[in-house]
Amino acid sequence: MDYAARQKRAQQLVQEIDLPRPLNSELLHHHMEQLRKKKILILQAPQGLVDRGICALWLEVSGEEFERIHYAPTDSAVHRQQFVNHEFGHMILNHKKMIMPADRVALLAPLVPMNAIVSALSRSSFTDEEEAMAEAIGDELAMILRKDASISRREAETGFGQIL
Repeated sequence: MDYAARQKRAQQLVQEIDLPRPLNSELLHHHMEQLRKKKILILQAPQGLVDRGICALWLEVSGEEFERIHYAPTDSAVHRQQFVNHEFGHMILNHKKMIMPADRVALLAPLVPMNAIVSALSRSSFTDEEEAMAEAIGDELAMILRKDASISRREAETGFGQIL
């Protein structure tokens, strides 16, 4: 799929999930939990994952009633949100998680016992279409967050939308 077609498809998929507006990161997180019908924990990844080139990871752990997104440490809130948006993109696409190789699971220790990983989808490259599509959705979510943040700031400055 070419770039323009991918962007158009990303816009369609994001429209279909009927995001609350104006959108912020907390509302997006809550909305994704509602879509997934389970809690989603968003946590900083251990350094071992980052050292191996993984900048974000979506996983399930046996016995837990929630999913996890681990993101690479960064001082930039925007960069951190983009890691999360990308993983939300995989969720929106209903990408199947896969059993992780033992060497990658070991990098999560001691956060998660090795025998407890059910499945995971890790982000380490943008070379295939699934990754490119998840990134396009992540970009679309970022654009909406940015646009809605500027609308919210304008409303706060002008008092528009407030009860007088």
